[in-house]
Amino acid sequence: MEISQLIEGAVKLNASDIHLMENYPPYFRIDSVLVPVKHPPVTHEEMMDILKSMVPERIKHKLEEKRGVDVGYQYKDVVRCRVIVFFERQRIRIAMRLIPLRVPTIEELDLPAILKKIADFPRGMIVLTGPTGCGKSTTLAAMIDYINETKKISITTIEDPIEFVHQNKKAIVSQREVGDDIGDFNSGLIQALRQDPDVILLGEMREVDTMRTAIRAAETGHLVFSTLHTTNAIQTIERIIANFPESEQDLVQEQLASNLKAVITQNLVRRTEGKGRIAALEILVVLDMVAKLIRDNRLGDIYGMMKGGQEGMQVFDQALANLVREKKISEEEGVRYARDPYAYRRFIKGVQSSSDRGGIIAGF
Repeated sequence: MEISQLIEGAVKLNASDIHLMENYPPYFRIDSVLVPVKHPPVTHEEMMDILKSMVPERIKHKLEEKRGVDVGYQYKDVVRCRVIVFFERQRIRIAMRLIPLRVPTIEELDLPAILKKIADFPRGMIVLTGPTGCGKSTTLAAMIDYINETKKISITTIEDPIEFVHQNKKAIVSQREVGDDIGDFNSGLIQALRQDPDVILLGEMREVDTMRTAIRAAETGHLVFSTLHTTNAIQTIERIIANFPESEQDLVQEQLASNLKAVITQNLVRRTEGKGRIAALEILVVLDMVAKLIRDNRLGDIYGMMKGGQEGMQVFDQALANLVREKKISEEEGVRYARDPYAYRRFIKGVQSSSDRGGIIAGF
């Protein structure tokens, strides 16, 4: 089996992922559905040949030690791949995420225009969340590209591995990969603070030291983008605070109130008639009143403000309802992802219950 033919076939079919397992045919993920490729089962020898061609010799020892590695791989001038190689029942398995060479724009991704306003913040922290495979990297790349197109500044990205490759436009962009250019996210972030960046993209906040450094970077005047695997805005704030020792949590809560600028949670849903996927986004913008709620530990009250829609804010069910009204997804597809199906249907009809309404909350 030629990996080149497999990648070219996946690109032609607009697949997002390729899965390879010994003794099974390859699988493509197309519009979120795994589809087997008409091909004989992959043999052990073929898997070893693919491994040899895609994983650099210098990091193969990590695969043996950690039983799994992530690497970046570019196939000619066609596509980049994020390659995850891991052991399963003592056999090698490979999952490949296909990444276009050209960074898509916010408009091309059909994302809300408020993302440009969020990307225009001069400083602070912006966190993008959602499950694995929901398009977080693509949305972040589009926001970074917008900054690159519009501002004469310095951008540093710290990724594991590098996915979208950015060329210098109005901005200058430095992209560093964990494992090749730096040891880990936190050390790369500490180094980045000495490299005169205006914007820092941190691929993931995996542990408390990295979160602590990211918050400090936002406090010292940088605009910091990062990701977490959380499912909504309130959970994101709670997760960050809970990662810190109890003795630090009051301070972190105050730091987030002062420096968190936005939380964006997204998932991908199938477009009408199954023609591709579109991102549905929950958006929290940390206005002064939201900052006060964080400071006062009244996180549950934030959703009322988000539903009010001020500054482009919306909860996830509103995002789904908007896509239905715009005929971009079906009502049936939306209900599959809705967190509250009853509220979701009310949003479609433009009807709000008392619990749906945003606005000023008691205490302001």
